[in-house]
Amino acid sequence: MKMLDKDKIAKENLEDDVLSEVRSMKLVHHPYIVRLFEVLKTNKKILLLMEYMDGGDLFDAISNFIIF
Repeated sequence: MKMLDKDKIAKENLEDDVLSEVRSMKLVHHPYIVRLFEVLKTNKKILLLMEYMDGGDLFDAISNFIIF
């Protein structure tokens, strides 16, 4: 699950970016891309319910291969 803070999205003017991400994820069905199943909204959050992938965080996996 990915939780997005509505206030932060509005403050940083990211509404179009979030909408684009959701639209793209709904269209893509590929074995190496996490699927988006549902989008839920509360008063303060947007919740993206996605396919579970084990193995840790993608950033950590990429960081192991890149020397900063």
